[in-house]
Amino acid sequence: MNATQVKTILDAVTCERCTELAVTLVDIPSLTGNERPIAECMLKLLTGMGIDAYMQEFEPERFNTIGNIKGRGNGATLLFNGHMDISFSGNEAYLPNAPGYKPKAVVKDGWIHGMGVHNMKGGCAAFLAAAEAVVKSGVELKGNVLLAFVGGEIERHAVLHYQGATYRGGGCGTKHFVNNGGIADMAVVGEPTRMMLINEHVGSVGVRITTRGKPAPLRVADHGDDAIRKMRVMIDVFDDFAREYAGRHQYKDRSSSVHMHSIEGGWPYRCNRVPFFCHVFLEFRLLPDQQVNEVPLEVERLLAMARAQKPGIEFDTEFFVTLPPAQDCSTSVVAQRMRAAHRVVTGGAPEEGVGLFYSDASHLQAYGIPAVNYGPSGRTVTGKENWDPDIGEHLAIEDLTKTAQVYAALILDVCSKTREELGLKVLRTA
Repeated sequence: MNATQVKTILDAVTCERCTELAVTLVDIPSLTGNERPIAECMLKLLTGMGIDAYMQEFEPERFNTIGNIKGRGNGATLLFNGHMDISFSGNEAYLPNAPGYKPKAVVKDGWIHGMGVHNMKGGCAAFLAAAEAVVKSGVELKGNVLLAFVGGEIERHAVLHYQGATYRGGGCGTKHFVNNGGIADMAVVGEPTRMMLINEHVGSVGVRITTRGKPAPLRVADHGDDAIRKMRVMIDVFDDFAREYAGRHQYKDRSSSVHMHSIEGGWPYRCNRVPFFCHVFLEFRLLPDQQVNEVPLEVERLLAMARAQKPGIEFDTEFFVTLPPAQDCSTSVVAQRMRAAHRVVTGGAPEEGVGLFYSDASHLQAYGIPAVNYGPSGRTVTGKENWDPDIGEHLAIEDLTKTAQVYAALILDVCSKTREELGLKVLRTA
């Protein structure tokens, strides 16, 4: 295609249409475990654009929506992967009272506010707008465009009594997709990167550490054994361990991290009892050069520090999250073509780096699909880096539109070429 044809198609990706699509998606609540309504909306949008689509059930009443723009068959299959589930319902106690935490879009001063627009309905809207512009242009493609709008991505995990569909995230929708015919040559995941090209990112391992005691009424508290007091020594040494862990694990310009994200102990409804259990929950972030099986050794190191302070304390451990890092795809075809597409729209090269978030790129890579992250969200109205907790989820319409144009440019570039032109494997006939 010549530059004039490309510009005509990119100009068809408008701020108005991108905003309309994002608002439509935000206005459908889709907490993890409740993906059916948003999957049905995606199906309607795709078929309305003239794109072949179907819903794929990955658990009872939980669906992915898959769209496919078919080319002539002599090109590559380019996959866009985006999750439809969101982090909060908006009704949770103690959330800030701001539009960015509500599943209802508010458009104001060039920004869209609303639960999910940041992570990552904005990215999904950009995929839709790009695909629609390409289809409406009538251009004939050599390669295929596969659109996987998935559920079950948010990092919500089943542990203890937190069970059921709403606690099954971490990529279960994408894992089902790639395990059931989701074949592609390359992929872009639209997580909130602020239009940075993220070629690799961290993994995640979650661990529960438990101390046990003995129950006793307070009138004879000395007959019991206080599990919270036992746990205190581990909590006291944790900050030193976390600093040391980060110092020992450096990769490129990033440091690894471990954080304590939750504590449960005793029965809050039994005020007169000595607490006989206490749970502390930790998450280890793993850099791309780390392995999941290193984490049990790190946990033992932490517990040894605690026992050195108070010998004899016993700790139980349970690992309930194991998500590996995404490996470096910076030299892949998809990364090379993303740089070119970004340059077409913005006139310059994208920033690049190692992501400190987790995404479905890891699951795609496990099936041999090179995958990078590049999405619209992440710039904030206040200037804070990536996220402002007082405002919640919001997205600049300008960034949304430019990202959709980059996606469209990527489709036109990759899918107008043969596999041979892209440097991909081709079938040699006798």
